[in-house]
Amino acid sequence: MIGAEGEQLRDVLSKRYRIVEALSESRKTKPELVDDLESSRSTINRAIKELLDVKCVEAAQPAGQQFRLTAAGQAALQFHRDYRMETEQVQTNTTLLNTLPSDSLDKAFLADADIYSSVRTPDVAHQPGTELLEEANRMIGTASVVQREYFTNFIERLQEGDFELELILENNLVEAIEQNYENEFDSLLGFNTVQIYVADEPFPYALWLTEQGTREYAGITLYENGGVNGTIVNDTDSAITWAKTQYSEYRESASELKRSI
Repeated sequence: MIGAEGEQLRDVLSKRYRIVEALSESRKTKPELVDDLESSRSTINRAIKELLDVKCVEAAQPAGQQFRLTAAGQAALQFHRDYRMETEQVQTNTTLLNTLPSDSLDKAFLADADIYSSVRTPDVAHQPGTELLEEANRMIGTASVVQREYFTNFIERLQEGDFELELILENNLVEAIEQNYENEFDSLLGFNTVQIYVADEPFPYALWLTEQGTREYAGITLYENGGVNGTIVNDTDSAITWAKTQYSEYRESASELKRSI
């Protein structure tokens, strides 16, 4: 639960964000703020008073007629910028995100993520994972849905060499693959650098990670009724850590699929 201590600061920043942004660029007088923001003098007076009260602004010396952000004001501005960017991203992608269970995705994965979604051109959602696969030395992931092109892409990359693949498949998906893509699946299992595991529980999305030398990427592909809704890709340390933890939990409860001799 968010504490009440920061409520005044949150309210002031939300209401006076444009003025704080203006003061982050350079110190300004009240008349300059009136001109720059096309606001009334009374509005600027109230805003400066409120920002002084929360100690985000101070009068610049020696004249005291100009105002500038304090160190606390600069820090608060950066946090508020991040908040605005993240909430804008959520608002833009509400339809996609609402296909997820409400508690299945951590904020760490969404922060600074790239989101690819297009209802009318679903190949847009496929493209990020396909491009990362082409350059990857290793890929691990979960799957609840497959398409024939997945096998084609994996097999082509494995034939090129210097590539390891580890997949955790839903139990029901394995049965569907064996019925519809038996030859492709046998070809995939024929590579020594491929490991397949089977999980009994369904996945809320396809979670995957790729390694490209020292670079790592984490991705989530969202499906609905067998079709791709969108893909979220992130390469921040916090996102990679979260994705690895999630994958490890899936891996621990899965069993290895033994190759037929």
